[in-house]
Amino acid sequence: MSEHVRALLGTPRMFALVRDDDEDGAEVVAYGLSLPGGDAATIGVRRPTFGYWTSAQSAARRLRSELIWLEGDGRLSTS
Repeated sequence: MSEHVRALLGTPRMFALVRDDDEDGAEVVAYGLSLPGGDAATIGVRRPTFGYWTSAQSAARRLRSELIWLEGDGRLSTS
């Protein structure tokens, strides 16, 4: 199901924002939930700060991280 269809149906979708660190490997910056209509909410990992964004992609750009979708069956997806 495309992200646009999910947004229209109001199906929330969980994601993680991951940043590559040259020294330590990858680090999860925040976990998030896409909301009906396309907006997204995140919570930071190191500091429990709340973020509200126009989209999951916007959160990834602003936090300089990669968007990883967490599928309901445990699979990871970058699309």
